[in-house]
Amino acid sequence: MRIALALCLSLASALSATPTVINDAELMSSIQRGIGEYASAEDGPSADELSASLKDVPGVYEGEIPPAPKLENPDDAVYLISSVYLCGKCDKWHLGGTASAWALTADGLMVTNHHVFAKAKGGAMGVCGKDGKTHRIIEVVAADETNDIAIFRVDTKDLKPLPIGPDAKVGADIEVVSHPERRFFTHTFGKVSRYHRLPGPRDKPARIMMSITADYAKGSSGGPVLDSEGRVIGMVASTQSIYYESSARDKLKGPLQMVVKNCVPISAISAMLGKEPAAQ
Repeated sequence: MRIALALCLSLASALSATPTVINDAELMSSIQRGIGEYASAEDGPSADELSASLKDVPGVYEGEIPPAPKLENPDDAVYLISSVYLCGKCDKWHLGGTASAWALTADGLMVTNHHVFAKAKGGAMGVCGKDGKTHRIIEVVAADETNDIAIFRVDTKDLKPLPIGPDAKVGADIEVVSHPERRFFTHTFGKVSRYHRLPGPRDKPARIMMSITADYAKGSSGGPVLDSEGRVIGMVASTQSIYYESSARDKLKGPLQMVVKNCVPISAISAMLGKEPAAQ
């Protein structure tokens, strides 16, 4: 009887738990205000300077990466990343495009895509957590254009990092936490669908990519792909849309058939950290 009562109380408690409600407008205001203050202070690098630094930083980070414990909520390690710019018509700092990033170490190291920094322009860059707190980006410490990875540092030593996992097998369950089109802290779920070799841009070499079935969209770049244990096994990078062509002659796009989601596999991130991926 006592066991049955305890089970009922536990179930009732779980059902009555209030879900976290994300206020997108409030987070937008927080990151714009926070990074704008950094830009006005002019006491750190601008987005232009951070972007330019990509060509000078090493391709491998040689510092210590302590193992991280599993987080109860991966949202605590995921951040918005953006920059601010002046429009020339007023004296206010405007928010640029937003992307995603995640914490690698407690003392300020974070990870996102190389293209997030390559496309950044304007004043200061920063990140914003679910709690609305912003942190200034102070340097890029390693960059890999081929595999689309950038490791950078923010001015805090109070992050909650995500643990690094092993390469996931095809068919493994995965979860993505990212910010598609400013719908912040969206969780999507799916599986690893395949690994494939993708030709590199311009004169860059080909790289190995991981495709997944979990949805994401613009603004998700840099979001972590997690396994069922909450470990990072990849990172959002790009999408490719497949259309049914209505005519081979005019190449008009017919109905959208499928969106392929290309992600950086954890093996590429681990190599950039100077170590082998964790064993299965």
